[in-house]
Amino acid sequence: MTRNWPHIRHIALALFCAAGAIYIVAPLAIVVLNSFSSTAYNVFPPEGYSLRWYENLAQQGAFLGAAVRSVILATLATAIALVIGTLSAYALVKYRLRGRDIVKAFLMAPVVLPSIVLGVALFIFFVRVGIAYSYPGLLLTHVLVVTPFVIAITAAGFSNFDWSTEEAAMDLGAGPIRTFFRVVLPQIRAGVLTAGLFAWITSFDQVETTLFLVRPGDNTLPIEMFLYLQKWQDPTIAALSSLLILLAVAIVIVMSIAGRNRTPDGLVMQGKETSK
Repeated sequence: MTRNWPHIRHIALALFCAAGAIYIVAPLAIVVLNSFSSTAYNVFPPEGYSLRWYENLAQQGAFLGAAVRSVILATLATAIALVIGTLSAYALVKYRLRGRDIVKAFLMAPVVLPSIVLGVALFIFFVRVGIAYSYPGLLLTHVLVVTPFVIAITAAGFSNFDWSTEEAAMDLGAGPIRTFFRVVLPQIRAGVLTAGLFAWITSFDQVETTLFLVRPGDNTLPIEMFLYLQKWQDPTIAALSSLLILLAVAIVIVMSIAGRNRTPDGLVMQGKETSK
């Protein structure tokens, strides 16, 4: 009797993936474990376990206000970036524009620039135009940072888009706007949702660019965490980070469930018989 042993490359790939997963998850596990430490300093492994740092976190009112401001800012920046990024990706993929590569490089420039350099440059520019330390300036900065990610992800969705469905809808009398929302957008919905999630997390987690533009007393959550670490080195930040990790995992799970087995609206399922 012959056994079908897995090929050596399959075993190597499985071991490589396992090692990569451990490399990514291990630091997060250490942070979560450290949040239950009973000591007033960061040590691993913890000498004892307690919930005292979660209790201390609940008493820090500054973190709650900063979290609300971060959620609002990230939501607004993501909404604006999705509109700009989706339309930009649509134009870059569909139309063979003259100088398209230059336009694409210009739109993706914030990804190439170091965040600290971009933050300083925007601060100097906003001082010149008179909107330094203002909420519009901060919002514009976050939109500028996350828009390239939206363009890159939605452009990948447009690359696999069947443009004949758009032409068919317009041939049947649908206008450009109605065609975009009823035919084009449903087919790239997964890419748009992924881009929105990635943009929201990126905006929520911004530190370098926000540090130069936020007003005193209106700090976002990452800035408030940074300021806390300058004064204290206890595991309170580890407790807050554990809650943020739990939030990120919950968001990914919800998005995965919501996007599973969903058929774009208005499209005919292929493979079904329409006539005998």
